[in-house]
Amino acid sequence: MNPKAKERMEMRLSHALRGCLLGLMALVVISSAPVQAQSVGAFYKGKDIRMLISHPPGGGYDVYARIFARHLPRFLEGSPNVVPQNMPGAAGIVMANSMAGAQPQDGTVIGLGPGSIATADLLKSQGARFDARKLSWIGSMNADVGVALAWANAPVTEARQLETTELIVGAAGATDQSVIYPNALNRVLGYKFKVIPGYAGSAATTLALERGEVMGIGGMNYSSILANKPDWLRDKKVNILIQLALEPHPDLPKVPTVVDLAKNDEQRQVLELIFSQSSMGRAIFGPPGIPADRLAALRSAFDRMMVDKEFLAEADRMKMEINQPMSGAKIEELIARLYKTPPSVVAKAAEAINPER
Repeated sequence: MNPKAKERMEMRLSHALRGCLLGLMALVVISSAPVQAQSVGAFYKGKDIRMLISHPPGGGYDVYARIFARHLPRFLEGSPNVVPQNMPGAAGIVMANSMAGAQPQDGTVIGLGPGSIATADLLKSQGARFDARKLSWIGSMNADVGVALAWANAPVTEARQLETTELIVGAAGATDQSVIYPNALNRVLGYKFKVIPGYAGSAATTLALERGEVMGIGGMNYSSILANKPDWLRDKKVNILIQLALEPHPDLPKVPTVVDLAKNDEQRQVLELIFSQSSMGRAIFGPPGIPADRLAALRSAFDRMMVDKEFLAEADRMKMEINQPMSGAKIEELIARLYKTPPSVVAKAAEAINPER
């Protein structure tokens, strides 16, 4: 090969090697650049969200959860399909334990349960294996008012009579409000509820009352009565004895709240801790660790739904109360405050709701 031809070949090889080197450098730069995060809409598009429900079908929690599930796709980016799934047990504790330890943390599982979940671990409720401060709180659909009630022909017609007269009340599982609330009132105020547990949720308990198997219910959400048993109020089939809440319901101005019945400051403090959960009556939450952008999207969807005319119109037709909804951030603040309650008060409240301890 003559010298000039050799020189031209070397130049071509040099250019080729330089091009390969530049290409490799570009690949290195691209591979080291931050990966573009997937948007919330892109993540949820075409996916299913499972919505767990803390109680059996047919009761108030089931009704609230299913209307929320129907409307959520309208407000959440990506419009995922929302599939309700009942996971009853221990008044929401079974569901909350599953949320905390077994469910995916990517925002594809949420649930609705009672506000008592927020204090279950704090008050050492039976079976609670989660820290409420770590759950991903989305919002609460209403500030629920629980009530203790008696059938119209029961021997008790007002709260003070419970100091001397026994009232047989039906109840669900050991950690349901229908068990813990009357037991707490027995412990703190000396009342005489005789609690008959073991009924499968509020639907079964209300049926037992109508059949005459029991004479009352020691803890039931007033909103559930409005939604599922309005004839009880219309036809005066029941007497509402006590409002199991810190603030009265507008419909019940003459019925005392639990704090009205306290005889001293210590009783009042204990009752306030036990019944503070009423302000988050239908709480919606997810597992710990949901990515911040997806949790923000779920919270935004909740907030917008609670003021949406179409949603509120359907709730009104179903006689469901959507009153004083609470944002996820406000629930977090409330739970943090409850966990700062003096230990002596927490101990007395825990003893009151766990009478066999």
